[in-house]
Amino acid sequence: MNFVDRIGDRFVEQPPARTLFGRWLVSSGEELGSVYLNGCPVSDGDVLVPGATENWTLVRPDDTLRGNFLADTLPDDQDVEALLQLGELLRNPDRAKGGWLEWSYISPLAPRLDEAVKPHPLEDSIERELNHLTAVCRNPRTHIRVETERVLVARARRIAPDAPAWLASHTEDWDHRKITGIQPRRILAEVREEQWDLYENRIAVRLIDSLVTWLRRRIAEVRRILNDLFARMDDFRVSASGTRHRADRIYRLWGEAYGESHGREVAESTLRRLEYLLYRVLGLMDSRLYQRVSGRAQAPDVLRMTNLLSNDDHYRGVARLWHNWSREAAQRTLSPRELYAQYQDLHRGFDAWCMLVIVRACSQLRSDPADDKELESEIRPGSAVRLDRNLRIEWEQAGAITLAEKDRTLLRFVPLVHVLEHAKTPKAVEARVAPLVEAVADAPHWTVILHPAVPGEPPHDALAGIGNPPVPGMHGAIDFIRVSPFSLDSVERVSRAIRWAILAPRMLAYPPTLQANRELDIGKKPWIVNREKSHLAVVRPPSQEELSELDVAGRLDKARRDRDDLKLRRDGGDRGIKRRLLEPVQNAEEKVKLLEEFKLNFERAWKNVAILGTCPACGNADTYFKAWENDCFAAYCRSESCASRWELRHDPKTSSRIPVFFRDSASSDIRSTDMSPQWVDDVLGCDVLAIPVARNEFLPPRKEQLGSTTEDSS
Repeated sequence: MNFVDRIGDRFVEQPPARTLFGRWLVSSGEELGSVYLNGCPVSDGDVLVPGATENWTLVRPDDTLRGNFLADTLPDDQDVEALLQLGELLRNPDRAKGGWLEWSYISPLAPRLDEAVKPHPLEDSIERELNHLTAVCRNPRTHIRVETERVLVARARRIAPDAPAWLASHTEDWDHRKITGIQPRRILAEVREEQWDLYENRIAVRLIDSLVTWLRRRIAEVRRILNDLFARMDDFRVSASGTRHRADRIYRLWGEAYGESHGREVAESTLRRLEYLLYRVLGLMDSRLYQRVSGRAQAPDVLRMTNLLSNDDHYRGVARLWHNWSREAAQRTLSPRELYAQYQDLHRGFDAWCMLVIVRACSQLRSDPADDKELESEIRPGSAVRLDRNLRIEWEQAGAITLAEKDRTLLRFVPLVHVLEHAKTPKAVEARVAPLVEAVADAPHWTVILHPAVPGEPPHDALAGIGNPPVPGMHGAIDFIRVSPFSLDSVERVSRAIRWAILAPRMLAYPPTLQANRELDIGKKPWIVNREKSHLAVVRPPSQEELSELDVAGRLDKARRDRDDLKLRRDGGDRGIKRRLLEPVQNAEEKVKLLEEFKLNFERAWKNVAILGTCPACGNADTYFKAWENDCFAAYCRSESCASRWELRHDPKTSSRIPVFFRDSASSDIRSTDMSPQWVDDVLGCDVLAIPVARNEFLPPRKEQLGSTTEDSS
């Protein structure tokens, strides 16, 4: 039995003791049926998950492995519920058979957002029964308990019947003697004490605690939707920066998931109501009943209807509220097997949802399947979909998603359900990131970790998204992207990574070169130039007239006809003719071979330049393309509705070339000294390659591996 490292894409015999949730899978083996993780039987492909605590225990026939997960493993309850729902939807076999066409229309946002901000039935119940709960807390029913105590005479209210006999035998409680008897200092008295800790009162107090917990969680859910979705929409609406294309994509994504125009007003009204209810329930914690009943007093999960709960009007209201709470909001404690199954579903659901985000990102970039058959091909772990322009998306059996061009891997996404952003300090971030950086140090491709985002602003820039992307082809390149079904930016962040992985290598491969053919006189052409060592470079897309003028295919056909004529003359002639034509036939064969090789390389070269001459945003072929010095170029789309511009610029400071892309003329002037990924994602999104740092100046791609950048995060 082995373990699969999803980050490094390798097998190991034993994982480290401290690890991250979602990194390690249990691989199949002959003895797998007798392997138990946290007391539950393990199936092939199960992920290493925590138990009731953040520890894990794997029992094998010959030994036992133990370890723990880094702190704060799981996403928030709201994220867990959304990912479980989305995972169940996407992993449905019928949904998988729907293929790319159906997946590209599924919203990546959390389901039923409109219902989440509407009033909950329990809120109505709280509002209706809260007066009864308040009356019970302010004026509760109690039992009178009578006890005999030894008290000072001044405190005695009712003398106990056996007080004279007790006093006669306890002279230490005498004050002094009198002629008529004694004057006692202490005496036995009956003391009446109210008993507050009744079963019915414990129910009321524990109900207060439960309602406070539920209301706070509900407030956090509604506030998150307001802050992360509605407030973001307002920012897009009033912000003067960024591109209109990015705003259109965000609005379209929002419209797919939430169709109501008055949703913000509903959410704000619900939030105000929840805060008012919480204020009133919190006020009951100052009541006499709550103060008198011990916080350690427990109440059963199932309410037992007593005479008081059945007959008293106020206590009957408390019972109704308890029943409504237990039906609508009470959380059942999961058994170890149920917890194990839920964690497995959470891991697989996050993988499936990340695949959905990548499908949506590719469709957003107009990288769709090449034909109708691929559009309908099944999407499931272990499947692959061929896209146009020799691209391929493969969903590995282990859960990672690979973007490849022909046989070369461009980008590998690895979903990791562990919440990395729960790290409190830069040192904690380093403890989570360093093992992942080490695992991909020798990888020849770019690795991007998709991890759940915490609500609100990103706490660590190194984990937020792709700031300055790496140079294409750099070994060990790794970045992190925060994603969430409650974030409008998830698809945008992933789209930017995919655009860089596809477009930047193509631009930096400019200009394509090929070996010159000595049999073919190219001459001076404005679109193809001579290079050293008998090489040619195609510097701009040729027009059909220019291709017809060069007529490589016609020259090849003529060379083939000449060769065939020589072969016929040789085969039909006598021995002398055959001897005389042997060398000309060989020369003709060599000429055809060179022309065929040249034609193949020539077509590949000009088609690669033609791809660069096609607008990467809208796919329009009507573009302007101009070659520059230092193997650079500039191009723009002639479509007024697109106005995209893409260039390969020479940086004199570093003597390197920078791939540049932006949409709208205004976006070229957007610049900031803030290099955080959040700034780039918020303002430009996927409408950018290199980051603008000054007017007409862009940041070169990074050439170092991710390492020291995390030490500066806070």
